[in-house]
Amino acid sequence: MQDKYYKINISKEWLMANGFKYSKSLSDEKTHVYTYRFPVFKYERMTVLECELNISLEDGEVKLNVYDYGTNDKFAAFYYCEYGNYDKMLQIIWNKIEYMLGKLQIERR
Repeated sequence: MQDKYYKINISKEWLMANGFKYSKSLSDEKTHVYTYRFPVFKYERMTVLECELNISLEDGEVKLNVYDYGTNDKFAAFYYCEYGNYDKMLQIIWNKIEYMLGKLQIERR
C-alpha cells in the first residue's frame, strides 16, 4: 500500500506562491487540483525524469507521479521494479522527492 501525503492549511494563495499551477484536466466542478513538477533524475546534466505533485485544494491530499521529462509517460520502474536493478536510481529519485515534500511541508500519513 502506498503512503498518502497531505498539505495542512492549504490555500490557493499558498499554491500559487509556491509554483503550483491550476490543472483543468485534473479538476472538475467539485475538486480543484494544482500541479507542480520538479526534476528528480538527470543524466549528463540533462533532466530525464521529473516528479509531479497533484494537490487537491479541497482536502489537501497530495498525489505524486514520476514521468519521463516533459511528457505524461510514467516511469515504469518507479511503480513496478520487480525486474531489473533500479535500486540506486530509485533511491536518488526518492531522496529528491522527500526533500521537496519537506520543503513544501507536505506530511506523510
